[in-house]
Amino acid sequence: MFKSVLLCFTFVTIKTVQSAAMQTLAIRNALYQVPGLGNRPLIIKMYPGVENYQSDIYEVYAEPYTFDLRSASAVALLQGEGESKGEVVFFQRHPPNGPILVRGNLTALPPGKHGLHIHQSGDLRQGCEKLGPHFNPYQLQHGGPSDPVRHVGDLGNIEVGEDGSVEFSIADPLLALMGGPRGIVGRSIVVSGNPDDLGRGGTAESLVNGDSGKTIACGVIAYIK
Repeated sequence: MFKSVLLCFTFVTIKTVQSAAMQTLAIRNALYQVPGLGNRPLIIKMYPGVENYQSDIYEVYAEPYTFDLRSASAVALLQGEGESKGEVVFFQRHPPNGPILVRGNLTALPPGKHGLHIHQSGDLRQGCEKLGPHFNPYQLQHGGPSDPVRHVGDLGNIEVGEDGSVEFSIADPLLALMGGPRGIVGRSIVVSGNPDDLGRGGTAESLVNGDSGKTIACGVIAYIK
């Protein structure tokens, strides 16, 4: 086993985020103002290892900062089968390491639970079915959004009402808007036809995509100017 270290150049400070819950997400497994070479302040985010599966992973951010430290936002306009449509907005108050607030409003979807994921590709030239696997920069198995082992793109499920509409709000500690290994801008967000079993289905497919079925709506994530 070895310890992987990802080096990215930037730095953020802790301030009040959207809520107490998001502030908790922001500081989980992170060290701030760590003295670095030449007394440059560092921020270090650690993803704990899993015995017999994965070593610890560290992201280290340092001056000179190549990320814009101002808050960032992005949006995806989703289209799907029939009249399915909607938008999902992403807001990150403290790039690149703070949590992201994900808010969505979708209509004309089949009632019930549906998986929600970020996929690797944002190329819609061949439609929603050719967007690659879940966004998974650390090559982990599929899981739920609060699991210690998950894809960065694993956002769990949304539940659509009998009228075909859903509004949702998610705070996620792994997504990032300002590049780096967890950057999602230019990738796609996908709604699947079936519920996501969060990797607990006991099948090989469950550990890949939650056995969540085909895509029924998708959109490309782009910056809001």
